[in-house]
Amino acid sequence: MEPSQLLSDFCAPLGPPGREDEVRQAVRAVLEPHAHRLETDRLGNLRAWLNPERRPLVMLDAHMDEVGLVVQHVDERGFLRVAALGGLDARLAPGARVTLQPRPGTHLPAVVGLLPPHVEKPADKDKALPWEALYLDAGLEGAEAVAAAGVEVGTPGVLEAGQGPLGAGCFCARNLDDRAGCAVLAAVLMGLAQGGAPDCGLVFNFAVAEEVGLRGAATAAFDLAPDLALAVDCTVGDTPGLEEARRPSRLGGGPAITVSDGRIVVPWRLVESLERAAREAGVACQRKKPPYGGTDAGAIHLSRGGVPTAVVSVPARYIHSPVSLLRLADLEATAALVKAWLARAPELA
Repeated sequence: MEPSQLLSDFCAPLGPPGREDEVRQAVRAVLEPHAHRLETDRLGNLRAWLNPERRPLVMLDAHMDEVGLVVQHVDERGFLRVAALGGLDARLAPGARVTLQPRPGTHLPAVVGLLPPHVEKPADKDKALPWEALYLDAGLEGAEAVAAAGVEVGTPGVLEAGQGPLGAGCFCARNLDDRAGCAVLAAVLMGLAQGGAPDCGLVFNFAVAEEVGLRGAATAAFDLAPDLALAVDCTVGDTPGLEEARRPSRLGGGPAITVSDGRIVVPWRLVESLERAAREAGVACQRKKPPYGGTDAGAIHLSRGGVPTAVVSVPARYIHSPVSLLRLADLEATAALVKAWLARAPELA
């Protein structure tokens, strides 16, 4: 199965940091017939294994969580004050639709309210509102009605604008960072389970809580003690207004290979191994321009005595917004690159 076939199913569930239950269930359902072993650790990371008894052990990681918001106060009229959960930009919020998740599998729609221009003070019209000035309206009258709907302090939510194909060969969703990486890893595992797996142990870690500090990957790497690792994420693509020198990657340029970012400097041999694998797979690739961003690799490579760790990302525009967008050809090329790289992984470990 190709990752583009998985993307819609993986993007649909809500998965704010620490509340990835729906995503984990969707990924587990896809991988259960293929993985040699499937388990959830104490923090909530989902681990899918191929050849779990073999060594060296190679860890592949993509995070399940997405940026979101969290209810911090319910006032007596039923309006909700919220804070960011992960790096969600408050500029995106006014007038947006929100889906709240009182409990996994339970959803409640709301909107981010704002003053109409008719009554707004002239001095405030051009100001970006901080989270403290924003509120949610779920159409419920009073705090008791909000409580009856299951919403309370700590209820998470996401900004929602729908998902699906867009234009010529693109896909748009709120959480391509990092459901795109999850789709890549799931597709690679399913393909290798049919044959061609390298002579080593493979553990595919679908991590929790990356957006609030790489927490799931940190504990997973310590517990697994891998000999080699690869993080698969989503990175900033070409966007109008962003000059080329500061553009980390370009849509249509293939998977973006990290040399260094805010969390890691990747060993040259691993950078070059990914570029060699791309040539062998016949796919275009690009180097992600430093120093922007960071991934679970930042935690994995520091685990225990250190883990040689590489990073490859799917380019996407508008990440950390409700309308992130990627090219499906880049997604497919990333899966092809990862599969080709794994063929040589035992030599790199």
